[in-house]
Amino acid sequence: MVSDGAMANPFAADGRLIPLLILDTHGDSSLLNLVKIHTDSPPGDVESCWALKRFSDKFVYLSLSFERPVEFKLAIKFETSKHSSLIDGIIQSRAVYIQPGKVGDKLSHDVNAPKVLVEIPARTTFNNWDDILVKSIKKRLKQEGVSRKELAKVALEFISTTREVWGRRLRK
Repeated sequence: MVSDGAMANPFAADGRLIPLLILDTHGDSSLLNLVKIHTDSPPGDVESCWALKRFSDKFVYLSLSFERPVEFKLAIKFETSKHSSLIDGIIQSRAVYIQPGKVGDKLSHDVNAPKVLVEIPARTTFNNWDDILVKSIKKRLKQEGVSRKELAKVALEFISTTREVWGRRLRK
């Protein structure tokens, strides 16, 4: 992953704010080819699955297996301490935009760059995500100087606020 962002479109995903991941395709054009083919064809099929290493929540993986219009498998590695809000955004919005790119690319450089919208059904979410999220946010807030006494309350407020943002919708 070289960059991330979020975008909303009143004509896609019920106007929800959807996280966007720009993935490095330098050296492998498979994802770029998938997105180009997907642009000119009807929606395809994709299976998604969240994964964790056993006994560790340092990294979270999102595995995507595209079946149509072409077969392609992809696993995206997220560092929980760095990407917890992004992971939660994908889980809350139940979707993610995947955009091929290169190091240095940003959503703001070309909002109309080819991308594919992938549905991430709620059933694919792992049971202990909320616990992992709270732990990650508490750790980050502690590093930023929030007192132990306030830590639990501030972490829950932070999560509530970010989920409120992810839950907003654009109207047509």
